Amino acid sequence: MATPSVLFHHAERFTEWFPDFLRKELAPYPGRGAVVARMVIAATLSAVLIVTFRIPGGAVGALCAFILSRESLLSTAKSAAYLVLAFLIGGLFIPIGARFFASIPITHFLWEAASLFMVFFLLRTLTNYAVAVGLSLVATNILSIWYLPGPAERNVELTLWQVAAALIGALVTLAVEVVFHAIYGRDEVTSGIDLRLLQIENLMTGFAAGRPASSETAHMLAQYAVVGMGAQRRRIALAGDEPLHRARMSTLVALTGRSIDFAAALSSISIDFTPSLQQRAARLAEHIAEVRHCLLKSEVPHPQEPIMEMDAATPLLSEVETMISLMPSIFISQNAMDPRFAIPEGPSSSSRIFVEDAFTNPEHLRFVLSGTLAAMICYVLYVSLAWPGISTSVTTCVLTSLSNVGASRQKQVLRVAGAALGGFVFGLGSQMFVLPNIDSITGFTVLFAAVTAFAAWIASSSSRLSYAGLQIALAFYLINLSEFSIQTSLTVARDRAIGVLLGVSMMWLVFERFYPRPAADEMVRVFVRNLRLMADLIVSSPWGADSATIVRIRRMRDQIYNNFGEVNAQADAVPFETGPGRAGHMAARDRIRRWQAALRTFYLLEAPLIQFRVYGTPDQQAGAYAQIEDAFRDQCAQSFRKIADRIEHQLNQRPPEAIAFPSLLSAFDAPHTGTQALLTEREQALLRMSRTIASLADRLQREAVSEPLYATE
Repeated sequence: MATPSVLFHHAERFTEWFPDFLRKELAPYPGRGAVVARMVIAATLSAVLIVTFRIPGGAVGALCAFILSRESLLSTAKSAAYLVLAFLIGGLFIPIGARFFASIPITHFLWEAASLFMVFFLLRTLTNYAVAVGLSLVATNILSIWYLPGPAERNVELTLWQVAAALIGALVTLAVEVVFHAIYGRDEVTSGIDLRLLQIENLMTGFAAGRPASSETAHMLAQYAVVGMGAQRRRIALAGDEPLHRARMSTLVALTGRSIDFAAALSSISIDFTPSLQQRAARLAEHIAEVRHCLLKSEVPHPQEPIMEMDAATPLLSEVETMISLMPSIFISQNAMDPRFAIPEGPSSSSRIFVEDAFTNPEHLRFVLSGTLAAMICYVLYVSLAWPGISTSVTTCVLTSLSNVGASRQKQVLRVAGAALGGFVFGLGSQMFVLPNIDSITGFTVLFAAVTAFAAWIASSSSRLSYAGLQIALAFYLINLSEFSIQTSLTVARDRAIGVLLGVSMMWLVFERFYPRPAADEMVRVFVRNLRLMADLIVSSPWGADSATIVRIRRMRDQIYNNFGEVNAQADAVPFETGPGRAGHMAARDRIRRWQAALRTFYLLEAPLIQFRVYGTPDQQAGAYAQIEDAFRDQCAQSFRKIADRIEHQLNQRPPEAIAFPSLLSAFDAPHTGTQALLTEREQALLRMSRTIASLADRLQREAVSEPLYATE
């Protein structure tokens, strides 16, 4: 039976969609004011110290307020420590290299190219994000100081001031976070999930009483649907939690995000409040309340049979029920984990300097070469034109590459808009109309805080818009905070603003014009790749695996987890794409996001099954459970590969093949009913988990067959 299709309606033209998107992105939501206040306080205090102590090159210090992670006090402290270490390393590396190579033009050129190549390589492959960002910022800023060598003493002095400014920014930001957590300490990820589930609970409580959604609930659901879960995903990715907890919270974030999407759509339509619907809403509200309670208290909710069939009359409500019913499995899976599974799931990569595929993945090399080319074009231009004022273009290239927000149109819009607002509107505007009338640091502080608040408000948006906030702050700080004195000439501000736009333009030219990759296509490609990786993982976990197999399993799971993040990043960029195919791409985006939520749950629930096989004894390998599990895993791997092939055919504009998908639940049906008595209690629990996984996969394959990927109706 075909699963009813649930699609959201989208404005087909970018010009119709973007104003409404911007309005919703900039609307306030719970917790946004606190985040903005912390960023403004940290950046403003850093700026005051930099100006008071007359430290040149202070832009990097103020930017730390935007870059330093804030997912927990411990991770913030670690990030600050790593930033300090990175600043010190960068401060030593550049002068030493300049001493050997900077005096001769040809060696200076090669040294600059090699340094930028290393910066982009570290930015892409270092496992510690804070170190990568710190090294990149300090190195690119110091490179501009040594562009014309001499006098060496002055260059060394400016280099040390750059490091000092960065250190001030990192330490001030850490101090602000310590004070905030002392007054208002809470887990940002857990709080974000709880607030969203509360709105869904309020909606269901109203439905249970026969009332439509209140205006406040409908507004909050719509706001959360627009903001998305990007901030929570970023905090989880940057946190130093052990991998199993990180995977569990990522899955919960994905399920919550999809629940919000469906609940927001449900709140905007008229509902026929039948007794049956009211009872379903009441049960769902109670279940959400239990999940929220267990989430805040770190307890395990009571298991619930996952709902995999949709009611054709109320498909949106059925979708919310399905997402919520899967949440207890995330908590319960912890009890099924064997401590020995810490080998494949433990923090083995935490001590690694580089990511697993740093020297084997061609995508890393493409990124590094493209970034180096863009930065070197900027370098050649400002050196050949003898125009050192636009050297800010190189720093802009590096900061632009920090974002993983998707593909061409989104990056282009955010980069240009951010640079124009920060550089020309706020930067040059303040130089012409505000700063000439300011004669004290108090006035400068008020101006700086106001512009920072605007940038921070945008930076606290979803991942689809937040990068523009960083770009605004960068352009404004480079103009007004690179020197400790107020500029009386517009030439300096003009040159720095042009440098920012030059860097933005070169990154757009190299990354998007030389090697265009539409976000919708890339989203589908990564999702297909993940389906095939999942199929390989399913069949690559034999009974009693050796240590080499365990390492391979861990790497596959890491790759799958990273691909989940890439699919989300590309999905966030799809709305920025234009053209006649936009409606179809938006429909594909909705389906991929819905299917990925199920696939994430599959990924998490599969972990205990894998560890049981990896550490299984010969007796277990020959037992009844192994026979059932082997049959199920073979069918599941074949199903995922067929789904991947079908989706890929549609991506390549080929008609999808008519494929028969037998139910995966058949592996647990009649032929094995007599074996239940032969199973241990643990095997029976794992078998029940396998049935849940089979239900997830069955629904995924039904939808893949019944719903063409790009169909809009």
